[in-house]
Parts: sequence; structure tokens; C-alpha cells
Amino acid sequence: MKRLRIMFLFTAILFFGVHSALAADYAVGTCEPKLHSFSTISEAVSTVPLGSTVEVCPGTYPEQVTISQPLTLEGITSANSDKAIVTSPSGGLSVNGPGESAVQILVTAGPVNITNIMVDGTGNDLNGSAFLAGIYYGNGSSGVVREVTTRYQLDSDEGVGIWVENTAGTGDSVTIENCSVHDFDYGGIVVGGNLTVSVKANHVNANNATKFVYGIYFEAAGSISANDINGPGTIVDAEGIAVSAPSVTISDNVVANWQFAIFDLEAASYTSNTVRNVEDGIYLNVPGATVESNTITQVANVGIELNCNTATVKNNTVDDAHTGIADVPTGLSPTDSYFSAGVISTSCAASAALPKGTPTPRGLPKLE
Repeated sequence: MKRLRIMFLFTAILFFGVHSALAADYAVGTCEPKLHSFSTISEAVSTVPLGSTVEVCPGTYPEQVTISQPLTLEGITSANSDKAIVTSPSGGLSVNGPGESAVQILVTAGPVNITNIMVDGTGNDLNGSAFLAGIYYGNGSSGVVREVTTRYQLDSDEGVGIWVENTAGTGDSVTIENCSVHDFDYGGIVVGGNLTVSVKANHVNANNATKFVYGIYFEAAGSISANDINGPGTIVDAEGIAVSAPSVTISDNVVANWQFAIFDLEAASYTSNTVRNVEDGIYLNVPGATVESNTITQVANVGIELNCNTATVKNNTVDDAHTGIADVPTGLSPTDSYFSAGVISTSCAASAALPKGTPTPRGLPKLE
């Protein structure tokens, strides 16, 4: 028995020693002299053992990064700064992603967790020649994107801040939380494919957009919750949240300053959201959605547009709207509260369709 215990202890020490070596911490930059350091993020993520943590010192890193193994990439604090910025190399970005896309941080494995990194698309020099993504999680990838900033993904209407897509397998999951996403010209957060994604507590700001953009476009399973999504105002054809998948819950978001705050394409569930200063609040394009306990205020046109679709509509509050609820089909009796509405409700018109000025949803970027 004594020999067996000794062998067990030896095996355990060997295992944990190997595990520790495989999951060690490494640094990029010179702020952590006790760690093995690399001069670029790309060199670090392609060299460290699987499962390692790569700590990125404050500084600017003009490179395109591909992460093809499980690891953690995190910006750290040093000398009163914690801003680690990935930006465009001299001469602009090159095509390195699927379907002729240019990606600043490309993830092809999982789990890959990215924390406290800023991704800046300034100087990309693409001019619409390829789709641009600040961060892209592709087929076979998974992980958490937390406390990340993406900015200036501007590319002749083809720039995306954070883009998650899986066109191959199923079962992968990605979480995007507590991120700041702003200054993009296609979509702030774009999600699609055979995976489950949680988008929560992010700040998405499109107030500088002059043409059609999405705040969040979602075409997968999962949830959109507790996000603050700010748009360019009611005169720009744009959508705060557009959902094209039925198995999604959209709850507790604040969606303000959009032509269309929430645009439903596949009968998802919308509960306890706050919508304000919009042309149209919640627009349903198909039957079967759930719209419950939402607060919709300062609406130039319609608070809830059913477009003759049956739906579960109850306990919503619409305040200060031209029309509270529009194109209600025969037999549907919504239980909502309306205040200062010029017209509380209109019945379904046979010709009800997308109102004049409604943008045709662009959907997922098509990588060809």
C-alpha cells in the first residue's frame, strides 16, 4: 500500500507539473519582466502552449492576429495604463479570413477568451474591397469576449465590430459581455450560424452612422440581454436590434434613437425592453412572436407594429406615440397601456406591409 501511495503521489506531481507548464502565463511587451515575453501578440499566441494566458502590456500593436488554439488573451495594467490596442499595420489590412474578409483578431479554435483589449480599425485601407471585422469567431471557435472595445471598423458600409459565425458544426457557444462597440458601418455585433451566443451588458453606439446599420443583428440560438444600444436618430434607415431566429430571448435592453428599434423576422421573444426616441418601436414581420412588458416612449410613428401578424402581446406600456399599436389582426386583443397616443389602435389592413421608408434587412454579411 505504501508503494502504491508513493506511486500515486509521484503521478499526481508529474500531472500537475505538466499541467502547470502547459497553462503558464506569458507576456507581450516588457511590463512583466518575470514572465517569458514576446514582442508581438501574433508571435505569442502561435508559440505558447495550449491553454496558456497571454498578458498584453499597454501599448499599440499594429498587426492582424490569428488565434488557432485554446488560450486566454488579456490586456493588463502597467504604469497607470491598461490600454492594449490592436490596430492596422502600416499599409492597411490584408485578407486573412473566410470569404475574402479582413479580420483584426481572427479566432478559429476554442475556448479562446479575450479580455480588456481594444481593437481599432483606423487605417485599414480596404475601401470596401473586403468585409472588415474587428474580432471574428469562426467555425469551430468558442469562448468569452469580455470588456473589449472595438472602434472605427469603417469600410464603405462593410465594417463589423464583433462578428460570430459558425456555418459548420453545432454545440459551440460564445459569450459577448461588457464590451464597448462603436463607429462601425455595417453592424456593431453580428451573430449567425449553428451555435449559441449570449450578448449581454454591452454598450453599442452607432450615433455617427449616416446610412443603414445594425446595432445588433442576430441569427442563431441564444439571448440578447441588458445591452445599451444607441442609434443615429430617427431619420437614418437603421435597426437597433434585428433578430432572424426564433429561439432567441431579447430582454432588459435599452434601445434608443433608431428608426426601427426592434425588428423581428422569425418570431422571437421580446420582454422588459425599454425603447425610446424612435420612429417605430417593435416591428413584427412574421406571426408568432411574444411582446411582453416592454416600455416604449417618444415614438414618432408606431409603438408596436403587428403588420397583421398574430402574436402574444400583453402588459406593454406605450407612451407619447402617434399610434400605440397598429395593424392588429381580427381576434387579437392585446392587453397594454397607452398614454398620449394620437391613435391607440388600428385594425389590420389587407394591404399592410413594410411601411414606406422601411429598410430591407441586409442580414448576415455574405462572404463570397
